Amino acid sequence: MITGIPKLKVVIADRSNFSRLVLTNMVQAQPDLEVMETASDENTLRNAVQLHRPDVVLADLDLQYQHQLHFLQQMYRESGVPALVLLDQEFQHHAPLRYAAGSGVYDYVLKPAHRLQPSLRAMQPEILEKIRAIRRQPMPAGFRAQYHSVLEEKKNFDPKGLVVIGASTGGTQAIEKIVSKLDEKLDACVIIAVHLPAGFTASFARRLQTLTNLKVVEGKTGTRLMKGKIIIAPGGKNMIVHQHKSVSGYFKTGFAADEASIYDRPSIDRLMTSVAALGFKNTLGVVLTGMGADGTQGLKAIQKAGGVTVAQDQASSVIFGMAKSAIEQGCVSNVLSLFRVPAFINKFITDIPAAVAKPQPGF
Repeated sequence: MITGIPKLKVVIADRSNFSRLVLTNMVQAQPDLEVMETASDENTLRNAVQLHRPDVVLADLDLQYQHQLHFLQQMYRESGVPALVLLDQEFQHHAPLRYAAGSGVYDYVLKPAHRLQPSLRAMQPEILEKIRAIRRQPMPAGFRAQYHSVLEEKKNFDPKGLVVIGASTGGTQAIEKIVSKLDEKLDACVIIAVHLPAGFTASFARRLQTLTNLKVVEGKTGTRLMKGKIIIAPGGKNMIVHQHKSVSGYFKTGFAADEASIYDRPSIDRLMTSVAALGFKNTLGVVLTGMGADGTQGLKAIQKAGGVTVAQDQASSVIFGMAKSAIEQGCVSNVLSLFRVPAFINKFITDIPAAVAKPQPGF
């Protein structure tokens, strides 16, 4: 150990008593390393990290129990303490590992394959070298390339803006006119809810696909919000949008549990309110022709969250009900003819600065 350089503080996490003992002896024998505590479960590990504020956590990660990776993400967000993980070889190409760098997992050590009790002593040189690597750089070795690939993936797929459109009577024709004139390179995800019964929206999505080069899909559980994609809420169900529980900045569709309590399905209010709750500032809410007041509360939520709101004007509406309600409630910043809506959407997205900060990946 170099004089004057403090020891690296390590907390060890492993469900196996034997493995914790071997790893402790291995690390504690080093003059520049110090084991502060060991943990056999998540709660003990969290408490140890809060108490000792170690430099690194050495953890055996079993991706058969994927919640362990989720836990490391949460712990890193809470404490900023990075982790070096021991990983079974069968999981080295596991998809969630693409997001591990954003969880504070800065490197990994592969355990020998097909061994019920792998020889930790055989892994000692690599384990010690990678623990010490935390001094040299915050994210060395194994996950650096994967981390950059995650950033590139997010750059390629994350939308610069979100556009949420709601309509009812006369809405399918209005939406067709809008979609046919959207920029084919639109850096946004467009989410559409139109009051239609179950079974009708799949054919509607196919119809829209003939009018645009943007990708049109009917929403399902887990459909990811991506730029260049148009997502149609399925008829008879209340689609919502939420953030992936483990991946920051990864938004996807789902469905409200209390669908039966909402008369108009898919509910425009429910969809727009869920989008507003994401905290995504570059959001545009649009309410088109239709009877009733669905969409008014949704536009209020988007406006309150800092988004921009649009309502179709009376002259171009088949039924001036939903748009009128929203206008009268004071939650509309722009009242436009249907024919001006596509250009407004295109310009709204184009005018968003390219350098707008987006949520960073995590897992």
